[in-house]
Amino acid sequence: MTLKELLESKPSKMITCKTTCLVADAVTVMDGHNVGSILVFDDNSRLAGIFTERDIMHCFAKNIDFKQEPIAKVMTHNPLTLEASTDINVAITVMSERKFRHLPVTEDGKIVGVVSYRHIVSHLLPDIIYMADDIC
Repeated sequence: MTLKELLESKPSKMITCKTTCLVADAVTVMDGHNVGSILVFDDNSRLAGIFTERDIMHCFAKNIDFKQEPIAKVMTHNPLTLEASTDINVAITVMSERKFRHLPVTEDGKIVGVVSYRHIVSHLLPDIIYMADDIC
């Protein structure tokens, strides 16, 4: 299965904000959409970063004022992206090695969505359970 196929099976839409968005507003949007990340775009509609649950923890640890701090100062800048044609097994390997849980996906140079580690695992899990049944 490719990342494109995984995204097509995913019922949610891509959640985004601008670099000028305040951390508090981004957290509110993430909570309202029940997502663990938000893509951050610059004024030219280019991906500038990704803001994740882990970034929120860093904000707490650094005692950052969520209502005053622009997301551009605390987001993960220039996140790694993978092409939509990438196999999910490659994606989960990359995510495991790099220790992140949200991955922007591109197609023809444009961002088409975000996949999460959890979403990939949920698609791989039936295969893993099936293999475990064969072993036992």
